[in-house]
Amino acid sequence: MAKLRSNTSGNFRNYGITTVDSGRRRTRGYRYAALLLMLVVCAATVFGVKHHFDRRSRVAPEAMVQQPDNDTPARTFADERALSEFDETAAAIRDHREHANDTTPTPLDIRQLEQQRLKQQRKLYDEALQAFNERKFERCRTILRDMLVPMEPSDALYDAAASLLGRASMNLYKSGNDSETNVDYTVKKGDTLSRIAVDYNTSVSAIQKANGMSNTRLSIGQKLKIPQSVWSIRIVRPDNKLILYANGKLFKIYSVYPGSAVSQSLSGSDKIFSKQKDPVWRVDGQTYQPNTPGNIIGPRWMALKGTGANSDAPGTAIHGTNRAGTPDASPGAPGYFRLSNDDAKELYDLVPCETVVEIKGSPR
Repeated sequence: MAKLRSNTSGNFRNYGITTVDSGRRRTRGYRYAALLLMLVVCAATVFGVKHHFDRRSRVAPEAMVQQPDNDTPARTFADERALSEFDETAAAIRDHREHANDTTPTPLDIRQLEQQRLKQQRKLYDEALQAFNERKFERCRTILRDMLVPMEPSDALYDAAASLLGRASMNLYKSGNDSETNVDYTVKKGDTLSRIAVDYNTSVSAIQKANGMSNTRLSIGQKLKIPQSVWSIRIVRPDNKLILYANGKLFKIYSVYPGSAVSQSLSGSDKIFSKQKDPVWRVDGQTYQPNTPGNIIGPRWMALKGTGANSDAPGTAIHGTNRAGTPDASPGAPGYFRLSNDDAKELYDLVPCETVVEIKGSPR
């Protein structure tokens, strides 16, 4: 077919006629435009993805350190919780490792130790009691000394052990066979009990008790057991105990009842500077004879005087009471360091003047 040619000078487009050549040129243009558009879209996509990852790399580490706010992505909160839980777990592990070698007893361990200690104390007390019943007083006393030294007055067996110790010590003392408190003596011409008592810093009644004597008569050549001890007393006020030592060794423990006349802050070193049997009690211009209800100091009186830095301390004393049995234990009861009358008499006979008395602590 012959190609149609224009015999005019204008383009067919001017007349709305599309030629084959012009159609090809248009299609080629569309292709170029589409290719260009694709290149632009790809570039934009690459740029957007790169920008997104750059932003994440800048924000995420900061978000892990700082407190999250409302704009922080949910993933960041989850990471925060995970890190927090990890830190808590790590801290717990460190704490466990730090205390792995801790020997502090738990409450269960303390109960077990207490049960074991009580069991051991019971065993020692039973051994001492058996020795006492067999009249092995030296052995009984030795066991009880070892038992009592580490004990507290609040311990269940303390009072029972203290009572048994006192009985064993006094049995030995009265028998004259206590090597810790007695020495042998042969009566010479001109001796009297009072002179011997002065020479050995003891009392007539103590010599009589050690030898089972009911009177003061002596005969030349008579063998005597002379109580020869350096006695000392410690009054422990929080525990209300008067502890008697013979030559530095535990001898007997008494219950003591501080009266209202004892200074609340009284402590320090004192000594017995005077003793009196059946004393008269004078107070507020009134005089109360021995063995009368108003005589609150009872049948024995041992006045104390401070020594050393305590020499100017207010006067005080160890004495009995006007009650039978246990003294009035109420805080307002009158008197000084009160003992039961039987204990006051016994202590009076054991300790001479100049016996050191240490008062320790103040009331709880």
